[in-house]
Amino acid sequence: MLPATENRRALTTADAAPPHTARVQVSVIVPTRNESGNVHELYQRLDGALRGRSWEVVFVDDSDDPTPFVIAGVSRTDGRVRCVHRPAGARHGGLSGAVLRGFAAARSDVLVVMDGDLQHPPELVPELVAAVTDSGADLAVASRYVTGGSSTGLSGRFRTVASQGCRRFSRLLLPVSRATTDPLSGFFALRRSVVAGVDLRPEGFKILLEVLARGRWNSVLDVPFRFDHRHSGRSKSSITESRRFLHHVSVLWRTADHGSRGTDHRRPSLVDPDDRMRVLVFTSEAPPVISGISTAVGGLARTHRERGHDVTVISRADFPHLVWRECRLSAFALTWFRIRRRVLGFDVVNVHGPVPSMSETFLLLAAATLPRHRRPAIVYTHHSDLSIPGLETACEVYNRINYRIARVADLTVVSSEDYAATVRSRGIAKVEAIPWGVDPACKVLPRVTSVHQPLKLLFVGQLRPYKGVHVLLEAMADLPPVSLTIIGDGPLLPEVREQVARDGLDRVEIRGRVSEQDLWQAYSEHDVVVLPSLTRAEAFGLVLLEGMAAGCVPIASDLPGVRSVVGSSGLLVPPGDSRALRQAILDLDLDRERLARLAADAVTRSRDMSVEAAGQRYEQVFRRAHSEVLHRRAALALPRGWRQPVELLDVVTHRLGAARASISLVPHDGHPSAPTVYRRDGLVGVSREAPVAAYVGRHGDPVVINSGARVDAALRGLLRRPEVTSAIVMPLRELSHGVSVLSVSTLSGDPVELGSEHLDALLELLDHRRHVVT
Repeated sequence: MLPATENRRALTTADAAPPHTARVQVSVIVPTRNESGNVHELYQRLDGALRGRSWEVVFVDDSDDPTPFVIAGVSRTDGRVRCVHRPAGARHGGLSGAVLRGFAAARSDVLVVMDGDLQHPPELVPELVAAVTDSGADLAVASRYVTGGSSTGLSGRFRTVASQGCRRFSRLLLPVSRATTDPLSGFFALRRSVVAGVDLRPEGFKILLEVLARGRWNSVLDVPFRFDHRHSGRSKSSITESRRFLHHVSVLWRTADHGSRGTDHRRPSLVDPDDRMRVLVFTSEAPPVISGISTAVGGLARTHRERGHDVTVISRADFPHLVWRECRLSAFALTWFRIRRRVLGFDVVNVHGPVPSMSETFLLLAAATLPRHRRPAIVYTHHSDLSIPGLETACEVYNRINYRIARVADLTVVSSEDYAATVRSRGIAKVEAIPWGVDPACKVLPRVTSVHQPLKLLFVGQLRPYKGVHVLLEAMADLPPVSLTIIGDGPLLPEVREQVARDGLDRVEIRGRVSEQDLWQAYSEHDVVVLPSLTRAEAFGLVLLEGMAAGCVPIASDLPGVRSVVGSSGLLVPPGDSRALRQAILDLDLDRERLARLAADAVTRSRDMSVEAAGQRYEQVFRRAHSEVLHRRAALALPRGWRQPVELLDVVTHRLGAARASISLVPHDGHPSAPTVYRRDGLVGVSREAPVAAYVGRHGDPVVINSGARVDAALRGLLRRPEVTSAIVMPLRELSHGVSVLSVSTLSGDPVELGSEHLDALLELLDHRRHVVT
């Protein structure tokens, strides 16, 4: 079985392209499932076809065979080849879902989608790309049904008849699919703008149908191609996929505008929730810096971008700063009023700390200078207490102050339940424990260790005082032929070299900083990963998790957070106790059966801590914090007599018999987004876009929209969802910073159509509650 975690390398600055691909012109997205026999030839033919261009290929792999390892082997020789592996249980949307993951991972503005079985000839990719870049088309479809095209690669008469039938069925029900002769083609190129920010919800194989129905495009060009015979592997077509296709077409038919394809697909809808969040991550370290915090932040940003959110990362490197040994200070505060307005443009700000002169400064300035009605949700990620050997008293004073400042945040996140208990004991009530995750897929290499060889130890990390490397070196003295490899750099490197030479530790190798590929190679060559940290500054130990994913047994200091990573899959020793550490190493060296058993447990445990799982938990936290902030804003904007937005929305929908209602806040400064609290189908949610409410809020007059009403053309242009049959949109309350707007609407099939009499009833309801309170 493959590791049950996913490689998300594609989306952040952590994974910057190699120098020769700094500006990628073409991204080829290839969804694969058990295609190990095709990878090499596909790569070689793409390399020949795209010679002279800057290109990349992103394999999105759903395999249960060695396919991801074959891809990883090619990737090690050519950095243009990348892999996103989706383990069993995370393969949402089938092949189409894999393509969406590829869209998110790709670096280019020109995207090509093709199968991995070589039925789509790689030699046609340049022609598809030219149709987009040179001919001005938004979409270029490789068609089997234009002059020069052929579908001879379909195996058997059943597949031929089924393909033709599905094509005709989709063209009959979806007029938009008639823009191409082959709407079911899996081979096409498009501009990124066609799908950027679009809520795509595909099922099964036919991603092009989804793009045609929901994407932003004006022109489609067909390019003839010959559908070749399969090079290797088996067809993925099945009755299940056929049912998926029929269901997908029916969903598109129910939700699409059945008129001609036009710019209406680009219009926002009335009170339509936008799930995409704008997130600012404010941290001390971010990729390409090599550290545990940087890796965690990079993974978090990467997964959120893959989920469709807009993520911006700001780190210490973006401001003047001073770093000298354990002293790390930033001049961030001097730039606050320059970036303050930019901060207001985000829905959620995720502050990582503690970072003296950065994290606590951001929280204080946000609380003091950002107006409450505009302040984004603030989520504070507390990585660890500050703990510097020799400065214990000063660190404790800082930690106390930092905990008080952290109460400014709407919610605090830590990486373990141990730290959650500590944070709660310091007076912070809203705390969530979310372990960090690791992504070993397409990185883990076959293990090359042997029970007949001497035990091999590995230390990975920055060489700083709290890491306890000197304790590990003391434990290495007088051990049997056990070897130690040290990977990492830092201010203590000269002292570590001196200690190794002084104590005659000839079985210790210091490699310094290495590439990611070399790091994972090292994990595969060692038996044990050691983390001998001394203080609570080590709150998790991401390198332990990486080593465990590669089959290394963890030996670590018994520290809060660290012990939750190790669990029962390794050994814990008291911090700073070199004798206990030496004994733990000896125990594993003498009991190789136990070593093998713990190694298997470590791999299993690592699968429960994936970057995907951490990203999903963080997304839930961000949504909850954002929702609470918008509810508080909406409460400030209610008319007199109403205390909660939900109370008003419940009464209005019940009294008028409407399907949904919302309260939006439209700022005076012309900001395009109208934060909205809505009630729909019995559920409460939040949204960012409400164009009709924004229009009414800025014009100031109530509007009734129904089949007989005369409505301003500009407003009518905003109402493009066919299911909305009538609506009332009216200002509620004038505020110093904007105006609140109430929107009520009915859908097709509802027994009532809203009219002027409903507006009168609404005004009477609001006026009555105001007089009762008075």
